[in-house]
Amino acid sequence: MTPERHALPMPAPPGSPRVVDAPVEGRRPSFASAAVGGAGAAVARREASLVSTPIPVPPLPSPFGDTLRPGERFRFDVSFSGNPAGLATAEVVDVVDLDPSHPRGRAVRLRGHARTAGVVSLLAQVTDDIESLLDVRTGAPISSHNVIHYDGLRVGYRHRVTDTRFLGRGALEIHDRKDDRERRKGMRVPRDTFDPLSAMAWVRSLRLEPGQAAVAHVMDGLALLRVEVVSRGRSAPETLPPIARSLGIEPDAVERIDGRLVRVDERDRPKPGARVYTLRAYLSVDGRRLPLLMETDMWVGQLRLALAQYDPPP
Repeated sequence: MTPERHALPMPAPPGSPRVVDAPVEGRRPSFASAAVGGAGAAVARREASLVSTPIPVPPLPSPFGDTLRPGERFRFDVSFSGNPAGLATAEVVDVVDLDPSHPRGRAVRLRGHARTAGVVSLLAQVTDDIESLLDVRTGAPISSHNVIHYDGLRVGYRHRVTDTRFLGRGALEIHDRKDDRERRKGMRVPRDTFDPLSAMAWVRSLRLEPGQAAVAHVMDGLALLRVEVVSRGRSAPETLPPIARSLGIEPDAVERIDGRLVRVDERDRPKPGARVYTLRAYLSVDGRRLPLLMETDMWVGQLRLALAQYDPPP
């Protein structure tokens, strides 16, 4: 199959309005007019803290591009606090050629989709579509395009489109549109920062010994999250999804991975009042590393994704 050529989202043209929230190295705002009284002192302290705390330089994640096999597709049944809530799909679509000017050359395209159903859809109808390009060798994210649409229960906006462009390792640009509001943001981030789909692929690629941990970061919309995962060894849940047996997976061939997510700033410091979310993932220990079950504890209940269908790569 001949890979199709794929042009990456490009930054705004010259002259377009742009807001860069991250500090720009070598350029600092003047606080001379605010340096009188307590307010000026508080600003000076905040700036001193920003300058004195370096951006962390974590080791680069091990390459995992060879684990991304075009044609592989997953479908999950989604439940919330025990009630049917919808479905989700994830697939490795294909390998594409990037624009000739792009240094990466080729990329793997991932695609995800989720939508509400059942009891939850009586309150709100939500669709969430995301498409990501990953480096064909390392698995590092190149770009991400996310579209979320709400009907019913209001959440502050009905339609949101977020484009994230990764500028190599350690920097990115975001174009975020919520209804008629628009925001552009540039950020410096830790070198191990993924987008949501590449983060899931990274976790799936890990081969950890029991008790061994791994850490990375995820850019979810405008929020930077630190993800910490640890292997609990072979440990199956009380009930595996019915598809497990048809896929030849027995309870003693399942690994449990526990995780924590917390929102941080670009220097990896937890945001004030940031809530810590916990998660559990159960994967097959064979070469397929199939995600059989994923659970996330939220403040109003538990979100659960159970594998319902698996299409292997050709």
